[in-house]
Amino acid sequence: MKKTGFLFLSVLLSMCLIACGNSGSKSGGDGKTVIRLALWDYESVGYDKAIIEAFEAAHPEYKVDVISSPNADYDQKITTMLTGGDNIDVFYGKSNTAYPTYVLNGYARNIDDLISKNNFNTAAFGTVLDQHYRIDGKLYALPYRTNDWVIFYNKKIFDDANVPYPSNNMTWEAYRDLAKRVTYGSGDSQKFGIGFIPRMGFVVPFIIGKDPNFDIMTSSFDLLKGSIEYYVALQNTDKSYEPYAISKSMNQDQTYFYRGNTAMLYNGSWFVQMLADNKDKYNFEWGVAKSPYWAGTEQRGFATSTPVLINAKTKNADAAWVLLSFICGPEGAAIMAENKMVPSYMNADTMNIYRASTGIDETSYAALTGNKTYGFGDANVLMGKISGMMNEELELVITGNQTPDQCIANMTKRRQEIISQGS
Repeated sequence: MKKTGFLFLSVLLSMCLIACGNSGSKSGGDGKTVIRLALWDYESVGYDKAIIEAFEAAHPEYKVDVISSPNADYDQKITTMLTGGDNIDVFYGKSNTAYPTYVLNGYARNIDDLISKNNFNTAAFGTVLDQHYRIDGKLYALPYRTNDWVIFYNKKIFDDANVPYPSNNMTWEAYRDLAKRVTYGSGDSQKFGIGFIPRMGFVVPFIIGKDPNFDIMTSSFDLLKGSIEYYVALQNTDKSYEPYAISKSMNQDQTYFYRGNTAMLYNGSWFVQMLADNKDKYNFEWGVAKSPYWAGTEQRGFATSTPVLINAKTKNADAAWVLLSFICGPEGAAIMAENKMVPSYMNADTMNIYRASTGIDETSYAALTGNKTYGFGDANVLMGKISGMMNEELELVITGNQTPDQCIANMTKRRQEIISQGS
């Protein structure tokens, strides 16, 4: 009897351990509820760590178990974990273009009921939820970080040329003319009016803005011929844009702006933090202007965002929601603002913190707030593949290996092939 009883207890204990191990949210040895969170570069991204530490201080009943991967490996690792049924409760998505894949593959939980039950105010997210996150009218994530694409400008170059700074209401056509006026010199003293990071993912956003309703899944690429020709002319006709091939061969990135040879750089608002934290690496004053827009269209700029999602298989959606809403809500937003990052959740208090932490001037602050934005179109699982294809074809144009017309024909053909093959 004793032996039988011992075996029964052993089996029962093993079953309990297995059940606890597979639970989406479990109690730790200290009685706290454990929430498992997957993200990338946790130790090197200061604001993520600050948010989690603040969450645990504000909610002592919870402990966050962080599963971090290197940035370059995160997409593959999170997909493997979710496909394998890992007991993650909350996870970050790399971008809003990756978000539809998580949803349509069944990895993300619909959170509309949690938003309603907790009376969570989504108005502070502005238009980003409708543009990036609603799929068939439903929400499966909230963003915690939003990046507006704007113009960073070197005030010294404009001052030396006696040319007015870029304004917060400027068309791409006027931007081109302005760039010509601040392109001068030669050799080491050469100044270029316009800068793009030499990767097409940093160029496509302005190209697709040519058509107000452009959707990379469905719209005719013929609508982009004018903006593609414009981009090529900046390099080949105006000479106001450093040749793409040269920039790429030198492996230039956004820190190249520090050299002081580029008058205006098209980049995301995250660059404010880099400039504010690296003042010892450049010797000029800088400002920010709203993204230009195409003549005849509404003033809008491109925006990207970082989603936070709840695993569809979590065993404790309520605990997961407490963490997600902290990260994406006013508490997390305030910490992001303190760390010089633009949060997705914007209210007066949060943005006052941001302005104080960055020290940006009034005009630059205005450039980063109150923006109407656009994206790649309706969320779709193939969005990432199609945008990647566009990057490849457009690079062939700017390097002189095909014409804009050939590019448009190839993008049209390849998009149909991608759609036919499916996910």
